[in-house]
Amino acid sequence: MSYNMTGIEAAVAEARAKGTEKSRKFEQSFDIAVNFRKKELDVSKPENRLNQELVLPNVLFPPAKVCAFGDGEFADNAKAAGVEQVVGKEAIPRLGEEKKERKSLAKGYDFFIAATDAMPLVGRYLGQTLGSRGKMPRPFPPQADLAAIVSQYKRTVRIRMRNTPTFHVKVGHVRMGDKEIVGNIVAVLDFIKSKELYDRIGNVMVKTTMGPMVEASI
Repeated sequence: MSYNMTGIEAAVAEARAKGTEKSRKFEQSFDIAVNFRKKELDVSKPENRLNQELVLPNVLFPPAKVCAFGDGEFADNAKAAGVEQVVGKEAIPRLGEEKKERKSLAKGYDFFIAATDAMPLVGRYLGQTLGSRGKMPRPFPPQADLAAIVSQYKRTVRIRMRNTPTFHVKVGHVRMGDKEIVGNIVAVLDFIKSKELYDRIGNVMVKTTMGPMVEASI
């Protein structure tokens, strides 16, 4: 099955034009809303809800923010790889006791990684806060290629469906060219197809942060 590339490209161009008609004090992102037909996807069943990370072909602006838990060699490698913050093992219990701080941490970062020996502490003190948001870190040994891992996370999005048969996901930024945004949209459609849900799509809408929804003919 091939996509209507002309239709997708036209929707991105129209969303850009309508979303940038008025000047904004900030640079807008591009998002898509994928709406499935309610009668064909019963999201009251947990197994029908999507909750998965997807690596996009083109880096988003700003890139996803990554936080790391660990000490020593792992911490050094994480900093060199470009994570925005490293939390040492000694600080994890304190964060667990400060409700406001741990919620702020969970909200402030898109993805988390952890040294293998830090995972028990993360699970004990931050598991509930991070787990409820689908942000529990993946554990890595100190020798792992964190540069490649963090680079991948910088272009990763989380596709998560809750109580309605729809999800919203960021696919671009006004700094990006239309072809890059279209490439990311196609990656999302490929993901849906891999889950055998493509035929259940009702519509796909494209918009900028402050712009109106534009339906994409897929």
